[in-house]
Amino acid sequence: MTRVLVFNFFGGVVDRGISLYAQDIGESMRRIGVEVVELRCPRLCRHMPRVISNLLFVLFEQLVAPVLRVVMGCSFVVYPYNSAGVVDAALGTSVLVIHDLMAHHRQHRNLAAFYIRVTQAVHRYFRRPVRAASVHTLRQLHRLAAFKQCSPQLWSNPFFAFEAALATHAGVPLPPKHHPLRVLLCSGLGRNKDYGGALRLFARSRALDGAELRVLGFGRDADLARRRLERLPDAVAGRAVVLPRLSLDDVVTEYLSADIVWVHSRREGFGRSVLEARLAGRRVVASNIGAFRQLTAPGVTLYRNGGFDAAVRKALCVDPPPPLNSITYHAPLEAAVATTIAAYANTAQLEPNVDSPPQALTRTD
Repeated sequence: MTRVLVFNFFGGVVDRGISLYAQDIGESMRRIGVEVVELRCPRLCRHMPRVISNLLFVLFEQLVAPVLRVVMGCSFVVYPYNSAGVVDAALGTSVLVIHDLMAHHRQHRNLAAFYIRVTQAVHRYFRRPVRAASVHTLRQLHRLAAFKQCSPQLWSNPFFAFEAALATHAGVPLPPKHHPLRVLLCSGLGRNKDYGGALRLFARSRALDGAELRVLGFGRDADLARRRLERLPDAVAGRAVVLPRLSLDDVVTEYLSADIVWVHSRREGFGRSVLEARLAGRRVVASNIGAFRQLTAPGVTLYRNGGFDAAVRKALCVDPPPPLNSITYHAPLEAAVATTIAAYANTAQLEPNVDSPPQALTRTD
């Protein structure tokens, strides 16, 4: 049986973003009969300061992952955090997943971005496989000559864990509709998330006058987000709640309880929250940026500067959209993953095995 190591250092530290993507990529492999070993941060280190966590991330990616791959007999390592292990790149046992190219922008000239650029350069030098986590990022990679020799392909964001949590709510009555309107803002740290800009839009919005705002995505940094609310007028701040770190089941509850899911950002590689809202059958209002334009569908309304209120009113004028068909969405991902695994295993292409139960996911944490 083929065995693959998935490097998911921040799995267990944060429950959203790339850590959830890495977990779901492991699930996509299990569904085609692959044994997955997931490398996570040791439990004793999960509550350390961010600087130490980032340092441990580098050490685990560059030293621990290559050693564990040999010890566990894995065919290759999936590096899903935009960076990759240099040793595995040199040995031809790495697959790099790129979510966005923000580390290459001038405004991101910090140590973390430098590390990402260096490891990507080494990965490109050895012409190792590169996978894009979204159609938007894949198009950007195809435009760059440096990545063409790495044969970029699409490994779209999967939603297996979210679907499993969503399924537990099937047949369970939702909480009664709230009055006033309930809006779920999906945001987070970072300049591109533009959390402050979203709060200013909320404070000025006439379409959301009197609405309740619930902010999702900050996790353990929720206190920082709450302090930003103090800059708003008391009448506005009193209608906003920043949610703490939630279980995935509670995240699903927040989606299902929202009248509108709001995703505001200046730049993204993918719109995970947009698709999660579509899976939950919620109306979506989102910034008109490239990554989100790839996800437009019934129930998704985009806005530019000055058009926020019009987008909210337009969204409220239609019924909630039907949930996204997840089987159709995930089929191309499973086929692409199977092709990559077959290439490393030097065997016939693996086909999804729906008759046998999935193999257990082994975690090393």
